[in-house]
Amino acid sequence: MTATLEIAPAAPLNDATALWGRAAAGVELSVVVPFYNPGAALRRTIERLVACLTDAQIGFEVIAVSDGSTDGSAQTLGGLPGVRVIDNAVNQGKGAALHQGFSAARGAWIGFVDADGDIDPQHLVEYLFVARAGGHALVYADKRHADSNSAATGFRKLVSLSYSTMVAGMFRLDVRDTQTGCKIVRRDVLAAVLPRMQERRFAFDLELFVAAGAAGFDNLKGAPVRLEERVAGSTVTTKSIVRTIRDTFVIYRRQRSAHYRPAAEVATPAAPRAAVRLAYAA
Repeated sequence: MTATLEIAPAAPLNDATALWGRAAAGVELSVVVPFYNPGAALRRTIERLVACLTDAQIGFEVIAVSDGSTDGSAQTLGGLPGVRVIDNAVNQGKGAALHQGFSAARGAWIGFVDADGDIDPQHLVEYLFVARAGGHALVYADKRHADSNSAATGFRKLVSLSYSTMVAGMFRLDVRDTQTGCKIVRRDVLAAVLPRMQERRFAFDLELFVAAGAAGFDNLKGAPVRLEERVAGSTVTTKSIVRTIRDTFVIYRRQRSAHYRPAAEVATPAAPRAAVRLAYAA
C-alpha cells in the first residue's frame, strides 16, 4: 500500500470517538507525524520511520498531518507504504495536527514524532518495546535521562531546562521532560484524556501529561533520547516561547478549576488493556 493524500478541513479537537473502538487487526502502532514546512527533511524522516517499523516487524500505520504547509512537502511522500497524508489548508499549530491524527488512529498504541529530523524514529521502536514489557500508560522521550545525549544548541538547552523547571514548580508532575517530541501512548489512555484537551500549539505535550495525571494514569515511563542537530531549522523563536508560556498558564488555570477531572470518570484502563493484548495476537 502506497501513501494516500487527503485534503482535510480544519483539524477537529477533542474527538476521541474512534479511539474507544477496538484497534484494527494487524495495526499495533499508529504514528502521527505533524509537520509545517519541513522541506526535504519530511521525506527522510518518514522513510526512516517506515524502515525502522518494518525491520522490527511491527504492524503499523503512519499518519502524516500537514499543518497548513506551503512548501509542497506533503506531495513528497508519494510511494511510501503504510503512509496516509492529511493536508490541511490552514495552519493551526502542532497540537491541532496531533488531535486530527489521533482521532484517525487505528493502532493499539499511538505514537508521535517530530518531522524535522532531530529525533531518530528508531526511538519509537525502542519505546514500544518498553511499553509492551511494562504495560505503561505512556512512554516519553526524556532529555534529562542519564543515558540521553543532545546536539541541541546551548540556547535550546537553556530554554528547555528553564521551561521544565517552571513546569515542575507549577504542576508537581513526576515527569522531567514534557516537551521532547517523541512519545507512545496506550490507546485507552488517549481515548480517556483527549476529550478534555484543548491545546493547539506546542503546549499540547504538557497538557497530555496534566490530563493523564487527572485521569489517574501514573504509570508513565521516561526513556533515553538522542537529539541530533535539527535538519529543518529551529522552531524555537521568541514568539513561540512567549506563546508556550502563555498557554502553560492557561493549562494551569484549567487544572486549578478541575477542568481535567472529568477524564477520570471515563478512564477505564482494565478493559482496553485486554483489547491491546488481543491486538498483539491479531
